[in-house]
This record gives sequence, structure tokens and C-alpha cells, in this order.
Amino acid sequence: MMIKLLKRAIPWEESFSVPFAFALYFVGFSLFILPTSMPVDYIDGFGVILFIFGSFLNTGGEILRNKWKKIPENKGKIYTKGFFRYSRHINYFGDLLWVSAYAIITRNWYSVSIPILLFCLFAFYNAPMLDRYLKERYGKDYDAYAAKTKMLIPFIY
Repeated sequence: MMIKLLKRAIPWEESFSVPFAFALYFVGFSLFILPTSMPVDYIDGFGVILFIFGSFLNTGGEILRNKWKKIPENKGKIYTKGFFRYSRHINYFGDLLWVSAYAIITRNWYSVSIPILLFCLFAFYNAPMLDRYLKERYGKDYDAYAAKTKMLIPFIY
């Protein structure tokens, strides 16, 4: 669905990281979830809100960027508006939030390893790979954007 919605090709470099991330989500959390008779409480509510916010950042940011790129006068320009003014890879940050929400809702300390692994994948593989591509494509415009915008976590990193 995401490919259809965004109409973008998946580069071969992502052929490793995307399946790995999905395995972390779907296999990892399945292994760490514990049956519980605890009632739903504020921790679960926080997890749901975090999931919704992370999903909104990820998908909303991509939709806004896609709409902007369809405007002819924006051809060849880098998108630095919307959520992307807070982080160069706000979609990855959104992923980190909704995956962290899963970890919170499982109430299993081992599940915290999944967002940590995902952060490492994004911070040390996906984002640097994409940064190299964007620098090559947009040159000095990307350098200026990167100098004033955090890579992954808004206002922090």
C-alpha cells in the first residue's frame, strides 16, 4: 500500500533493512508479548496515543512531501517543509514512535530491544544512506538543510 500511495521505487539498499524491520515488528513483538489479565490503563492509553502520533508523522509527512513534489515548479528542489522542517528523516522518527508504542503496550522489558535495534538501523544505515543520496542529488541545498535540521529525532539528534 505504501508503494502505491507514495509511488516511489524501493532502492536495492533497502532490500535488507525493510524486511529486517518488518521481522522485528511482527516476529519480535509476537515473541515478547505476555498474556495478562491486567485491565487497560493509562500506560496502554499512552501507547495508543504514541502509536497514532508516530503513524501520523510517518504517513502524513510522506503524503505532504508527495503532494509538494507534484507541483511542477518544485521539480529538482528538496522538500524541507511540513514535518521535515523538524527532522530530515521524520518518517523514520514516526516509525520509532509507533514501534515504541508496541513495546510499551507489551509491558515486557525485552521488547524495548526492538525500538533500540530499529533506531540503530535508521541512525547508522538507512538515514546515512539516504543522506548520501540526497547530498548527491541536491548538493549545497541539501548541505544547508542538513546544517540546520536534526537527522532523526527533532531538536535532539
